[in-house]
Amino acid sequence: MYFRLTQVDIQEGKMEETIAYAESVADSFRDTPGLFQICIAEMDNGQMTSWSLWANEDAMNAAGPQIQEALSGLGEFVSGPPTISFGPMNAGQIYQTTRKDDPVKPFVVRLGFGSAYDEEKIDEFTDWIQNTVYASYEGTEGLIGALAADVGDNKGVTLSNWESQEAIDSSQEKFQQIMADAMTYIKSPPTVVTGICKIYVNNVSFPEGKLSEWSKSVSYTHLTLPTKRIV
Repeated sequence: MYFRLTQVDIQEGKMEETIAYAESVADSFRDTPGLFQICIAEMDNGQMTSWSLWANEDAMNAAGPQIQEALSGLGEFVSGPPTISFGPMNAGQIYQTTRKDDPVKPFVVRLGFGSAYDEEKIDEFTDWIQNTVYASYEGTEGLIGALAADVGDNKGVTLSNWESQEAIDSSQEKFQQIMADAMTYIKSPPTVVTGICKIYVNNVSFPEGKLSEWSKSVSYTHLTLPTKRIV
């Protein structure tokens, strides 16, 4: 499974218009081949951030022209070029089953990016995230799901989705301890921001469980995947 993150600086006072534009084109991503989910959020650092989950890198590359066309109108709202990062998901857990046809309602996201990891410890780090960090969150009230991805250049991204800001606030003590423990594996701490995901499209259902379990259960029946990379 593949992860893509896009971070865009928005002109002052233009966030509402930007979100409205993004909402107007969101339906164009429904049933995109190989696209499982796309979310668009307003972050507390003034950026509009989107992330998407794909069956594989080929599916993401094949959809490139479609993404560019859908988002071509963003130019009048942004204050600079987007920062785009992507790579394979190496850990993940769904704590609440999310169905394709569930009603869309805003949720809160906590995003960590820019952290440099120790390449020699990547396998150990991945195992720690999946089987220690994510396992310790089981039963946490308000937690929807979490993931970690390797986005190249020895950099990682972590992301977790929550029902409310109160749920995130209640997890802060545990989160700070996890960040302290993470320094065993990483060279520099991540930048951590939070925000509200206001727009998302689910093309598949995500059953509760670890990445290794639910990635096999995601329905592929209506997704026509590319057979070779398109660049």
